[in-house]
Amino acid sequence: MTNLRTIINVNWLKTGHVSKGVWLIIQDIHFDKLLRLQSEAGKNYIKNNRVLILNTDALGNLRKDIICTLGTEQAKGLLIRYGFSAGYHDAANSMRDFPLSDKAESYQLGVLSHTFVGMARVTPLEIQNNGGKSNWLCEGIWHDSYEAEHHLKHFGPATEPVCWSLAGYASGIMSAFFGERVIIKEVSCTAKGDPHCRYIGKTLTQWGDEILPDLRYYQETNLSEALEQTYDKIREQNEILKQSIANYEQINKMILNGDDLSTIASTVGRIIGGAILVEDQFFRPVAHSLPTMSTEKNLPAQVCSARDIFNNCRHRHLAVTLSQEKRPVLLPPESTNKPFARLISPIVTGQDILGYVSVFKTSGKFTGLAQMTLERAATVFALKMMQTRAVAETENRLKGDFVDDLISGNFSSESSIIERASHLGYNLSQFHCVLLINVDNFSRLIDNFMLDERQLLQFKSHLCETVNLALNACNLHGLVTAKGNNTIVITALEANATCTGTDLAQAIQTKVSRRFSKPKITVSIGIGGICYAPSDFAQSYQEAQKALTVIKGLNQNNTVLSFDSLGTYGLLIHNSNQQDLLSYMQKQLGKLLEYDARHHTQLTETLHLYFSHDSNIKEAAKAAAVTPSGFKYRIRKICEIGGFTLKEPDKRFDLQMALKIWCVSRASE
Repeated sequence: MTNLRTIINVNWLKTGHVSKGVWLIIQDIHFDKLLRLQSEAGKNYIKNNRVLILNTDALGNLRKDIICTLGTEQAKGLLIRYGFSAGYHDAANSMRDFPLSDKAESYQLGVLSHTFVGMARVTPLEIQNNGGKSNWLCEGIWHDSYEAEHHLKHFGPATEPVCWSLAGYASGIMSAFFGERVIIKEVSCTAKGDPHCRYIGKTLTQWGDEILPDLRYYQETNLSEALEQTYDKIREQNEILKQSIANYEQINKMILNGDDLSTIASTVGRIIGGAILVEDQFFRPVAHSLPTMSTEKNLPAQVCSARDIFNNCRHRHLAVTLSQEKRPVLLPPESTNKPFARLISPIVTGQDILGYVSVFKTSGKFTGLAQMTLERAATVFALKMMQTRAVAETENRLKGDFVDDLISGNFSSESSIIERASHLGYNLSQFHCVLLINVDNFSRLIDNFMLDERQLLQFKSHLCETVNLALNACNLHGLVTAKGNNTIVITALEANATCTGTDLAQAIQTKVSRRFSKPKITVSIGIGGICYAPSDFAQSYQEAQKALTVIKGLNQNNTVLSFDSLGTYGLLIHNSNQQDLLSYMQKQLGKLLEYDARHHTQLTETLHLYFSHDSNIKEAAKAAAVTPSGFKYRIRKICEIGGFTLKEPDKRFDLQMALKIWCVSRASE
């Protein structure tokens, strides 16, 4: 390994002439100090060499036009030769002023020059120079390559390195410094999904036969040869286009034939020659196709999900390409430490992303035809998913109308509603119960996140999907529908089922907390009584409503409560003379309620917490988020205002009953 530090005559910076005696390390040279801008004259110079300042967006557009006009191969050769010429002349100008004694010094000066021109920031990783005339090797990284950036912008992910002018420029610099042909070759590139643009440089002799395929890019071609190559390229592209159209028509016919997503995925996998995974927008697999090769049959779904892109900070730029620019991305094996290359395309309709389709290959590269086929397949998957969504929405609407009529008792006879359920594929002859789900602080959630009508409908749909997942997890059958701000569930209570209505409600809460973790969303659930016949559903629904009313009256969140467990609350709710109950509450709590209203205090709530925690001051204070001494002060204040003592058993009973009425009445307001 050779030390990269070397020395240059300091007098050159002052006079432009080399002299002996005073030296400076190369790292101390600042090329920007050599730049002279003469805007009025319309000329800019580095030393005595005129230079131009160009916009990279304009260069990127020029590069795009060259590729589109000449084809990839011709454009690659043209840009490499342009870069080589630029680098060679820059190095030749520098050698008139810099005394370079060996290849290590030349390489470091080349690195500084390459970084200065703004193509990329160069970081050398290794240099080997064992003293032989042609025994030299270098390796490094190009950070923020303008060429990779603009290739992605105009063409999307590449299948091979694309920093052609950078490679040519570096080759030209080193060839001029060494006095022999040096080839710098890019071996990985961010434009094809690699973490960095990495290069390797060797002399032509040291490259040997390995570099022969690349030498043609450094040789000029005459017009007739260029036209012939361009014609061949056009003919090749036409064949690819024909094949792509044929593939697209084949896949389109599958939609018309009613084939499902898995069958379509299998066909796409066979055409491209790789494993296929189709996921929805929540990264849940909806279809896949694994070829017969054992290496790809064993691909575990959890490491293949498109979610990996969004969870890995190193792939943040790819996540932006997928989710915001809605373009495919390519991940070679070395970028993920996986034994397969991977091409991912978003499944898009309008501005919405319905999901992602990924292709995996353990050998070979993704061709242009494969990329084109995947993009067209993504369109077909979007059509199929939209078709499936439309069918599901129709079914949900029919089920919603059915549930609405069932819980309101809007049917002519029990046999008619049972027959209607059978048309929907549902057995209503079993015992059932009704669950009513309410999102805690729902109105605040809508306001905080400014959900519009479309987003609100989407959220309710996702909530219904989550409830259905909980039903499946509990091995229960049921119907789920949204009604206003609540979600209604009717579920069969099978004789041999291990899950009760309460078990299902708790499973729903668990699924919701996992599905909607950002922002954190919780639900409270009221459970009605058992329905022995269709005519019982209306009462069970009302009971679930009352259970939910008590939950809200107790100011609880993330709570499950069945009507059968309401106890005293159930009696209070069922009491036909509500005015007598309110009068009783006013007699016991009137002074406290009046004081709270006048002074904006919460003494009534404090008394409720006191009894709710069995008169345990420490626990009640914790629930009220105050100190025990502060809570004791509040209790003394309550007794003073109310004119009673909490030591009298009869008074304690009256107060507790009045507080239950207060909770129920508060929830009903």
